Amino acid sequence: MRKQETDFNTGINVDGNDVKPHADSYFEIRAETVAEQEKNFTLRELFQGVFSKLHPLFSIDCGALILYNDEMDHITRAYLTEVISGKISCTETISDPVSLSLITKEIAGFDFPVLKSRQDWITDFGENHCLTNHPTEYHFHCYIPLENNGRILGTFELHNHKRELSAEGLTFCCNIADFIAGLLAVMEERNGYSPNLGTLAKSEIINGPKTSIQAEGKIKQLENEIEKLSTQLAEYLIFKPEESPEILTHPEIVGSSPEMQEVYSLLNRISSTQTTVLILGETGTGKELIAKAVHDASARKQKTMIRVNCGTIPPNLIESELFGHEKGSFTGATERRIGKFEQAHKGTIFLDEIGELPLDLQVKLLRVLQEKEIERVGGKTTIVTDVRIISATNRNLLEEVEAGRFRRDLYYRLNVFPVSLPSLRNRKSDIPALATFFLEKFAKKLNRNIDGFSKKAISTMMAYSWPGNVRELEHLIERQVVMADGTLIKDIEIPGNNKQSISSAGAVKTIFENERDHIFTVLELCNGRISGQHGAAKLLGVPATTLNSKIKKLGLAKKHVY
Repeated sequence: MRKQETDFNTGINVDGNDVKPHADSYFEIRAETVAEQEKNFTLRELFQGVFSKLHPLFSIDCGALILYNDEMDHITRAYLTEVISGKISCTETISDPVSLSLITKEIAGFDFPVLKSRQDWITDFGENHCLTNHPTEYHFHCYIPLENNGRILGTFELHNHKRELSAEGLTFCCNIADFIAGLLAVMEERNGYSPNLGTLAKSEIINGPKTSIQAEGKIKQLENEIEKLSTQLAEYLIFKPEESPEILTHPEIVGSSPEMQEVYSLLNRISSTQTTVLILGETGTGKELIAKAVHDASARKQKTMIRVNCGTIPPNLIESELFGHEKGSFTGATERRIGKFEQAHKGTIFLDEIGELPLDLQVKLLRVLQEKEIERVGGKTTIVTDVRIISATNRNLLEEVEAGRFRRDLYYRLNVFPVSLPSLRNRKSDIPALATFFLEKFAKKLNRNIDGFSKKAISTMMAYSWPGNVRELEHLIERQVVMADGTLIKDIEIPGNNKQSISSAGAVKTIFENERDHIFTVLELCNGRISGQHGAAKLLGVPATTLNSKIKKLGLAKKHVY
């Protein structure tokens, strides 16, 4: 088998389990229909259901199921399935026996999976393999024999325009092909399946309930097998986040969640003004990056933004740090020092952790805001300053005011334009993009060749609560890059996460409860809308019919949404 030229690449933003809903409705509806009508379960319908699983997993453009006669010199039946206008359709392209061409004879002779490109076919036969009764020409082909007990029953074909199937995808599809071949063999052994009919034969239909139960069992077995393989595959598939439109141009601010879009909207309004800004948010949410973004988009961007962390400077040195001092003004003052406010003249000063500022310094800072002037420690003259103040805190300053630890007049001076940053647990949809950003950053810094995360790793990160927010995620990714053995980070171990999980085991929800709560949350987000561009079905990655069925089974109704 020729070595692959490309690797699997998909835009799906979920782990392997998340693709399950794409085809569940098909198999469930077919099982119910067979049980009720007790007839006519066709290969075309089976193949359509299989493709509905494979398409979202591997972005396969076209699939074909080819069946041969015993002499292997004719195609007796052929089905072709593809996505047309967003819907999966399956058509019967060959219904009467067709002689094998040179290329199809070559394909029928494959007794192991083969990957071939358009150029390979042209080199070997002078022309590309084109599907019978189908005008589209594909550039990448995969052929998997449907073999049972040493006999080739047909070929399972997968065709793509832009990429070749990866090794992981080939392994997955080979398991599917084995199951289809086994199902065909069982039908044939019972003398109830005819390749020329493509359906359960009349004698089987007459048997009624027995046949229906057998068909339903086969469907469920296939569904369970695909689900199992999807879960295993999630450890190896490389996750690629969807590209989001550039909302803010600052290179280190990542995220396109609705929560962050609100922040961007506020920043776009205030960046070009001279307004005093107060940034609120938990530790590690990126307050300094937001301050830098405001400065870089302002008219003061030619000057360096001066940063001061009020929580790390000893109380007896804060005044000197902010306003400067004269030589000899106190013990150890051997020379004049220019303070941060003077350094920030005509620019911006960022006062991080402003809630840590002592009360006596709060009075002096209030004067700077009111009078636009400072005095150095030990100085006798005032110095006019033109400084834009951006402050930040992880404290609730209003509660600090009520407790007497923060001056009310200073609070109102700083709180001219507040910007609240969401915690990472409240914008989990940004985790894949953030993790990928940090991975690329540290891989380049440490000169490591790492392609990305597995879907299993992304799933682990999405399930964590991130009390340390973006900073905790950044440090975790740096540690993973250092410890990585290969080119793919297959799994993520979050320190302390297992202990937390064990301690909270008593509060663990059932699968039913988790599913119900998740669907309820998404419905709330979409204001009860199920279908359409902004509907819950699209966000959840399932057909609207499937979501409707789930809602009924889980007992949700509109009263739960509004």
